[in-house]
Parts: sequence; C-alpha cells; structure tokens
Amino acid sequence: MIRVTAFTCALLVGLVAASPVLPASGSKGGRIVGGYDATEGQFPHQVSLRRPPNFHFCGGSIIGPRWIISATHCTIGMEPANLNVYVGSVKLASGGVYYRTMRIVNHPLYDPGTIENDISLIQTVQPIVFNEHTQPIGLASTNVISATGASISGWGRSNTMDSGAAEVLDNLQYMNVNILTMEECRAERPGSGNIFDSVICVSSPFGQGACSGDSGGPLIYDGMLHGIASFVRVPCATDVSDVYERVYSHLSWIASVTLWLR
Repeated sequence: MIRVTAFTCALLVGLVAASPVLPASGSKGGRIVGGYDATEGQFPHQVSLRRPPNFHFCGGSIIGPRWIISATHCTIGMEPANLNVYVGSVKLASGGVYYRTMRIVNHPLYDPGTIENDISLIQTVQPIVFNEHTQPIGLASTNVISATGASISGWGRSNTMDSGAAEVLDNLQYMNVNILTMEECRAERPGSGNIFDSVICVSSPFGQGACSGDSGGPLIYDGMLHGIASFVRVPCATDVSDVYERVYSHLSWIASVTLWLR
C-alpha cells in the first residue's frame, strides 16, 4: 500500500537530521531517489538548511540577498539561533558558505493537519554574497497548469524508505519531472482532502522522486521557482505524484514579508 505523508519536523529529524552527513557513495547515478549528480553552479539557488551541530534536514532556495524560501513544516517551532543556511556548493561536506539566521517567518495560515500553506521565509543576518555558484532564483510569474521538463533537486534520502538506514549522499541530486494538472493529481488520490489549488503535483517514473530531506527544496520550470517540496509518497519514488507548494499562489504574501522586513 502507498501512503502519502507530510514531512513534519519530527519525521525529518528522525530520518535524516539524526544522522551526520554521510560521504558520497561515488556513484555517478546517485539519486534524490533515482536522480543524478549536480555539477557546481548548476543550481546556484539551492541551499541546505542545517541545525546544530551541522545536520542537513531540509532544502531551500535563495530568492534575495537576505531571503531563503522553504517549507513551514521544515521551520515550524525552530528558533533562528538553531538554523544555519549553507550556500554555494553541491557538496554537503565541503565548499559552501554558512549564514546565520536572523528571522524565520512561517505562513500564518499553515495547517499542520492538512499541510496547507506549507511555505516559509528565512532572513539571514548578513547579505548573501553572490557569485557563479551562489545566485537567487526568480519567482514564478505565471500559474503553470501542466508542463514537461521541470526539475527538482535536493540532498534528501536516496533510498525509498521501505527499510534500512537513511542514506544522504554528499553530492546534490536532481532529476526531471512533469507537472500534472490538478485533475490528474486528484484522480490519484480519491477522497483526499489536502490537494488544494495552491499546490503543484509532479510525476516521475517509478523508482524516481523526492524523499525525506528534500522538503523545502525547489521545483524549477523555465528557469523560475514554481514549487516548494511539501509532501511525498511513502515509500518514496512510487507511481503516485509528489506535492509541492505552489509559489505563484503566495506571491503577495512573499512580497509583503520581504518588503516589510528588510
């Protein structure tokens, strides 16, 4: 049976953050689950969210000199002092730069029961220094109904969560996905109450997909940020789509926070 489970902070801590960053497996075909090794500068917006002493637990994206966008289920209940942002490298264990967090802004209408409005903003203490490996990404300006050739990325678990210990590869993983219509997504989940118009469902072949630790990470289409990893299939990488929070649905809220809290 396939279960679709929201990645609450407790689950993320239990499956990924409780284990230290593991060395790369050395496999060129390493995975998100079933993905590929990203190269330096390929996803310059991608960040790793870390809690002390240095545990990756979620992803995020740079959207401004002092702003990271992620998922509320990653940051709910966290204090800024316990959250560091790691940027500028596809390797978890080397090459990146750390920024301390000044403020965490979770969506005020986030519902932990249904995972509605699963979006948060993180403000760094110091401005992020941009270069070829560290760049902000633009926010979606259109409401994509369906599309092929989108991409997801993250350092999340690389096995399907059926059994065994969590494995987090050192190298950032990515893969291509397709964006489903809302009708297609809801047809996969008859009776489900948490497929809101403010989410995007993405499909990938069996054996490929997001997994624990990828939460908060980006869904990119046509060079813009369209989604934030919210909840996925359990076991991961089955034939049911993963769910991302739709950035376009929250443009007004993002602008209100980032302009007000400069």
